[in-house]
Amino acid sequence: MVLEELRHKFVSCKNYEPIEQNELMDFARQLYLREELSIGQFRTLIKELERNGAVPPRTLEDILELT
Repeated sequence: MVLEELRHKFVSCKNYEPIEQNELMDFARQLYLREELSIGQFRTLIKELERNGAVPPRTLEDILELT
């Protein structure tokens, strides 16, 4: 899956465009945890999202805020 496919899947599931790259990163993480993405796909997407400005959560509070 490429980043554009991830964005389309996000829009079809959430019914709105992602406002920032972190939303796509969180969505990719959810897909990976539901085993809808392979580890290779997940890593590739995360690297691309980070290049585009996404920032992974740094603390437990950041992670809990996402749920």
